[in-house]
Amino acid sequence: MIYSTEMKLNSAMAILAFVGGSIGYVKSKSLPSLIAGSVFGILYSSSAYFLHKNENKLGLGLSVITSSLLVGSMGKKAIATQKPVPIVMSSSALVVGLINAKSLYSFVKEN
Repeated sequence: MIYSTEMKLNSAMAILAFVGGSIGYVKSKSLPSLIAGSVFGILYSSSAYFLHKNENKLGLGLSVITSSLLVGSMGKKAIATQKPVPIVMSSSALVVGLINAKSLYSFVKEN
């Protein structure tokens, strides 16, 4: 079974992470934002790649872990600062993580 929806969502999250990290760097010269955005972008891209290669358990699992880490780190910033980028990143990661977790659960249950 090919998880095309999850693959597209993970690709979108990769772009969003890269853009979010870049915005953080441009606005406040925050190198940690650029590094974090790049790392999360690479992880989401890898997840989409694994799904494309039909490595479903690995791709879905990587996305769930990545989403959990992103929700944890950006969720704190979203609550503390009430700024749009952390709010969008944490809420998007939460939704994508839940979708991928549901798909991973179904995949593991079937196999």
